[in-house]
Amino acid sequence: MAPLVANYYLTYRCNARCHFCDIWSLEPGKEADFATIQQNLISLKRLGVKYVDFTGGEPLLRADIGEIYREAKRLGFWTSITTNTILYPHKAQEIQGKVDFLNFSLDGPDAESHDQSRGVQIFDTLVESVAIAHELGEYPVLNHTVTAQNYHRIDEIATLGERLGVRVWLNPAFTAYSNYNHKKNPTPDMVAAIRASAKKHSNIGYNRAALPFIEAGGNDTQKPRCKAVDAVIAISPDNQLLLPCYHFAQTGIPIEGRLEELYRSSETVESYRQSQGKLSVCEGCTVWCYLIPSFFQGLDQYWWLNQVTYAKEFLARKKFLQRA
Repeated sequence: MAPLVANYYLTYRCNARCHFCDIWSLEPGKEADFATIQQNLISLKRLGVKYVDFTGGEPLLRADIGEIYREAKRLGFWTSITTNTILYPHKAQEIQGKVDFLNFSLDGPDAESHDQSRGVQIFDTLVESVAIAHELGEYPVLNHTVTAQNYHRIDEIATLGERLGVRVWLNPAFTAYSNYNHKKNPTPDMVAAIRASAKKHSNIGYNRAALPFIEAGGNDTQKPRCKAVDAVIAISPDNQLLLPCYHFAQTGIPIEGRLEELYRSSETVESYRQSQGKLSVCEGCTVWCYLIPSFFQGLDQYWWLNQVTYAKEFLARKKFLQRA
């Protein structure tokens, strides 16, 4: 089965200081040039990848971001971006019409809570960005990370989305090895709050497979559900193939123009393919950027709930565009 998604980390640079993420504190390191990214996109197409999530860091910090998205669309990929919106007012026209899933990160329903979480004063820029996106005919979604600190304010988040005329996507903070984000891990109260708010607000979306997966304790290394290597290709800013995923990269293989060969024939890749979801670091993991694509493979309740999720989101998107 061909990999579905490429998580393409364009940069580790970030101009925010979010409390639940430490990528901004890392050494940024070298970043591949456009020609290298273009070559990798061609290889991803040949490997059967359908969807490329250009991520970071803050992807809009790349000076060539418009060129990158233009090439991805030329090759026929579905594309997405999640941005903190600091640069969106300045970059909006560069990526206009080239991003299929435009996500604006939102941590709180007001300036005080959002800016405190982000570590910079950007709430007003987010509101401005929504207006700019609408003017350009775009369909932005507010991507809200639900944590143990903010789950009681989901209704307020939904109300803000209604006022701005956008949908809200609820993304539970994930758990991983060694209690990653241990103060914000998904809890039964968070799961209940997500379900309850979604019933009250028609503009809320969430992955219906994620909540029972949380309730089941996350990935079980004895019966792994994660398909991080089969379903996702992860590429670092300095042009390495990350294995088994970005968050728990045990190995980074320099690509050097050999992405197809590496993914199909490398003994190292095959070793991680055989151990995906089974490593000690995988126990209890709920890293959604690898698990959601994994849910598209293998017939079980998670596969079914995942299909229901995206069917409903497609219909919701269609209704919104009809109103616009």
